[in-house]
Amino acid sequence: MNNLFWFWAIFNLFIGIWEVYAYTNRDKLTLSSESIWDKIKNGSTTFGSFWLDAWTEYCKVDSRYMKTYSPLEYVWYFELTNFVLSIFFISVLFLMKKNNSYPYLKLILLLSIINCSLYFLTLIYEIFINNNGNNIIKENIKKYASTWKIIVYYLICSIWLILPVMLYSKNRI
Repeated sequence: MNNLFWFWAIFNLFIGIWEVYAYTNRDKLTLSSESIWDKIKNGSTTFGSFWLDAWTEYCKVDSRYMKTYSPLEYVWYFELTNFVLSIFFISVLFLMKKNNSYPYLKLILLLSIINCSLYFLTLIYEIFINNNGNNIIKENIKKYASTWKIIVYYLICSIWLILPVMLYSKNRI
């Protein structure tokens, strides 16, 4: 089997576990002007707190993860869906015969692409369209995120579009 399929399966499963961890601890996420890099430097971010602090850092470019700024917290559905899809993906790789698994993998990849696309579309909607006179998500980005963070963090997030599209477009495993 193609190593990229296995890399994606293992990597995304670990990220999915992190997503579930962040979701179960979402009440601890708070925005702060201090960066994770400063927190590591001054010792307030430890190995034990790193994973939530890193998620909090990403929240500077998407504060919808916090109930304070997005009461419905719908953005978590994208994360939890990714976790479920990652379990299906790695399970299909392990359990299916090589020649029978590809259609199932393609379906899971397609669902992943749709899931991530919806994440980005709702983010664009929240930032640029859903103004209602008070756009707290956009204001949080302006207040807490520098330009490089916006670029880098969204590029990192786009991995969940780029790799599934690459794998989906392959003709075989």
